[in-house]
Amino acid sequence: MKIGVVVVNRNDGYKDFERGLIHFKSMLKTFDEVTYIDWNSPEGSFLWEVEDQLPKTGKLKHFVIPPQIVSKLILDPKAQQCNETLSRNIGIRRSECDWVVSTNIDIIPPKREDLVKLIETLDLNTFYTISRREAPKEVVYKYGHEQWQELQEELYNTIPERNFPARVTPGDNYSLINCCGDFQLAPKHVWDKMKGFEESMLYACFADTNVQKKATLSGFNLKVLYNPPLFHMEHGAYYTKEDGTRVSDPEHKGEYTGDSKAYNDAWDYVEFFNETSNTDNWGLGNVEIEFETL
Repeated sequence: MKIGVVVVNRNDGYKDFERGLIHFKSMLKTFDEVTYIDWNSPEGSFLWEVEDQLPKTGKLKHFVIPPQIVSKLILDPKAQQCNETLSRNIGIRRSECDWVVSTNIDIIPPKREDLVKLIETLDLNTFYTISRREAPKEVVYKYGHEQWQELQEELYNTIPERNFPARVTPGDNYSLINCCGDFQLAPKHVWDKMKGFEESMLYACFADTNVQKKATLSGFNLKVLYNPPLFHMEHGAYYTKEDGTRVSDPEHKGEYTGDSKAYNDAWDYVEFFNETSNTDNWGLGNVEIEFETL
């Protein structure tokens, strides 16, 4: 059984290198395949900034989708600068694993042995999301990436389960927990039948809830889990400058704006959504995309 993970990021100052290194080091320890899609970075991939500090395992697949390609793929000027749907689908579509996780670059995953033990008990026709726990930033930076395993151990021993229900529309029976997209797990055949994330969702918000509704529309079960532990690394406030880069705002002097000029409609994509518009070429399945393996 092979377990893979897909993560997307844009190198624009939002995710700092210390947390990024903790993320990649822990992911490489837990997973058989780590697929990183660097999307629309203005001055080169995030991974190029940190790769010399990562172990060379042969498990890290690195895709770079630069701005000159993004501008041909997505024409809407209001779209997210770091696309959440097509970018994830590029990785999910090309995964060679039996189980695939979609997650974010500020997540520390469960320990390998705990995740394997869990998956051995899971149903092959269910889409799962595991509730994250919060890793206080002072604890994260106390250890840093060179002691990430000690950090993980302390978090395992001190941070309790997080049960935070969520609902974005009256008929939303799919979110199950707040921030349901931090760790979404399903067998590869489930992702394939669903055709991944909904690629018409070009803006911020609700893509993770939508993909969980897509699972039920495709005939699969949906379930939330609270163990094994996984952690979201807390960070300070950020805001987006006019040029699209994001900068730290620890004293909250600026207004956090994310990276979107528009938001997906929850009524269209949650309450009344009933059919995918993705084609059989979802995830650019008909396009050969080069990548490097580290």
